[in-house]
Amino acid sequence: MLSALLIILLAIAAAGFKYGHIVERILFAASNDKATIASNLRLTDTKYNHHVVGKSSQPTPLPTAPSTNLQDKLWPTSFESQGETLVSDDFLQQAQVTGLIVVKDGHMIFEDYWHGLSQSQRQFAFSVAKSMTSVIMGFAIADGLIDDVNDPVIKYLPQFKGSAWDNATIANTLEMSSGVDFFEDYSRTDTDMSRFQKAFAFDQPIEPFMLALTSKAKPGTYQGYNSMEAQMAGMVIRSVLGERSLTDYMHEKLWQPLGAEDDATWVTDVTGMELSIGGLSMSLRDLAKVGQLMLQRGEWQGKQLLPEAWVMASTTPLKPYQLPGRDNPLSAKPFGYGYLWWTPVEPNGREFYASGIHGQYLFVNEEKNLVIALYSANYQFTDDPDGWKEKYENFFQAIASSMEE
Repeated sequence: MLSALLIILLAIAAAGFKYGHIVERILFAASNDKATIASNLRLTDTKYNHHVVGKSSQPTPLPTAPSTNLQDKLWPTSFESQGETLVSDDFLQQAQVTGLIVVKDGHMIFEDYWHGLSQSQRQFAFSVAKSMTSVIMGFAIADGLIDDVNDPVIKYLPQFKGSAWDNATIANTLEMSSGVDFFEDYSRTDTDMSRFQKAFAFDQPIEPFMLALTSKAKPGTYQGYNSMEAQMAGMVIRSVLGERSLTDYMHEKLWQPLGAEDDATWVTDVTGMELSIGGLSMSLRDLAKVGQLMLQRGEWQGKQLLPEAWVMASTTPLKPYQLPGRDNPLSAKPFGYGYLWWTPVEPNGREFYASGIHGQYLFVNEEKNLVIALYSANYQFTDDPDGWKEKYENFFQAIASSMEE
């Protein structure tokens, strides 16, 4: 396989200097192993076209709890996951956690970094961008740019009439219930996601790929994990912004009022369309602020930035195919799913989280007034994505259980 890759790379290189950046991307992706993945995740955005989400003009750090040593361990010695007892420190080491922030009652009570990540550095957060897209959708509806979450996507993107997306609503895309066929398995290379990744790396625009997909089920009947649903949601938002980009809108509605301390970046395709399936890089501190906003049901410093009704709708699975459970025949996953936000297999009260491949998380527990933001460079994640996801959520739940209300 390596020799075949080398031949492809040499052929591209022979085609001329204009394709040098594509060669660099492929070589970069091929080096994503245990030794290099942590540094790679800090550089991923620089290998692709991207927009910058500028930090706030009034950057404001989260307050620190009085008399707190932010490096004092606050997690239990061990926790249970999938019938096993896992030692917490071993889990953190095996997962190659690069950063961890815990916020309790609006104050940081833990912050530390490993494997080269630092406080103000960005890390590529992969599918955490899906949950951020959900937040931005809430702003667009509140601003009257989108009439209703149950509108058909073709109302805003008429070029998709007659495609697999013809009968899907915006809500379907947020629930991943559009019925569009897209095979996504990160442990294999013969998948639709693999085809998409190759096309994206070669600077192919996203929209033609989306138009070519086919349908396999009636919308609103089954929850099957499909990253293209989040991409469609992002494209709907982009269609109503006029000259603004998703990046511009995110800065205006989120980064500026939250007092973001650092620039974020959003990877785009060659046309400038943001990769809403997973193209955001941001500092862990700023990600934690988004978690605090969601914990406070959209309220920030006395102002209702995001409608509470949207926060609740986004993070509360209600329809049969959204509900968590290992025996749910209407869902491809054992986890619950709202509008691009996950809930645990076995929730302890109101809990929800954003999740990205290789171990990127933003976890919220309302009862304990708790936010946990965590980045990893977990090179083993793709061997068993659902198994690893459950370990992470059980680790977060163990931290929550150890906290006083």
